[in-house]
Amino acid sequence: VLAVALPAALGAQSSQFGTRGLGLPGRGQSARALATGGSFALFDPLSTLNPAALGEVTVLTAAFTGLQNFRTSTAPSATVSGRDMRFPLMTITGPLGKLPMAAGFTFSNYTDRDFSVATTSELVLRDAPVTSFDTLTSRGGLGDIGLGAAYRGASGLRIGAAFHIITGSARTDLRRGFSDTAYRFVRQQAEISYAGSGVAVGVTRPVGTRITFAALARTDGRVRIDRDSTPVSRVGLPATLGAGVRWRPGSRLDLAAQAMYRTWSEADAGLIAGGGTGAKNTFDVAIGGEYTSDIRRPYRRPIRFGVHYSKLPFPQNATAQPTEFGVAAGTGVRFGQDRAGIDLALEHVWRREGSAYRESAWLLSVGVSVRPQGPVGR
Repeated sequence: VLAVALPAALGAQSSQFGTRGLGLPGRGQSARALATGGSFALFDPLSTLNPAALGEVTVLTAAFTGLQNFRTSTAPSATVSGRDMRFPLMTITGPLGKLPMAAGFTFSNYTDRDFSVATTSELVLRDAPVTSFDTLTSRGGLGDIGLGAAYRGASGLRIGAAFHIITGSARTDLRRGFSDTAYRFVRQQAEISYAGSGVAVGVTRPVGTRITFAALARTDGRVRIDRDSTPVSRVGLPATLGAGVRWRPGSRLDLAAQAMYRTWSEADAGLIAGGGTGAKNTFDVAIGGEYTSDIRRPYRRPIRFGVHYSKLPFPQNATAQPTEFGVAAGTGVRFGQDRAGIDLALEHVWRREGSAYRESAWLLSVGVSVRPQGPVGR
């Protein structure tokens, strides 16, 4: 695959931790869930993780999330700043007539391969040292299209399943110049496309009136990678196991925690065969809460907060593994007789791999939801 591995970056216009492997993994979470550090994601019907959460939807709901990223990245050779805007999540959910069921269509960011990096390297050409200047630009990534349904059982039990189509493309442009003008400028372009699928099952179950548990299992098989419409490889995608707990100690406070484990090492052999640094399994954990100041109108400016920690799958160096730690806060408001709403989440995220690669980012997420038929159950 074109430019799976490069020397140490001098500059980057997107996260440097998205330049390896399949890119920087998406989180598939709504702005409300992001504001709690991701701790509510397994219980959130507007997030894409747990199909069982769809069982909480009682009216047709459409929502999308926009994300503004402000970032400073440090590599061995330089420190650079950048920003980007994307729309990582869209959902349409609603009940299935009079059946005790709900369904949802989702589109989310599976991995992000949207970046530009500049590198230099020393070559020996015709027995003489020559410096090369490389610029690699990639625009695109993998998307996740999901179709799920959930059953509302007795005693608050929710059981859900979803089918996922993993697709997308990345347009890459590699340009190389030389310090010696005797050598000509080189340019290589390609379109890398991806195709795969996966399935997920989930459950949520209350225990008493204050505690609810959630569980998730998902497998994504393998993704086919084509270069300019020519098959070049098949790379494994992870299986995912997740569990969460939600606790309401009082009428105003709602707390949650969740953990996720993904077997990204399934991609290791395929990426190394393509010249990359491989992939490693990841573990994510999040804890957070939501405080409601007005229990009669719980969606009127609640206070949300949380933290998360995760390991990232695609290292800059094969012997290391990058990590991410973030703190989050946010709020939301509903208007128009509860038919529309806006949720805000502000996160400060630190990513690092050893002492050589570091990144600090502010992430501002805005979620907009529309419910033409009125309120939805929580």
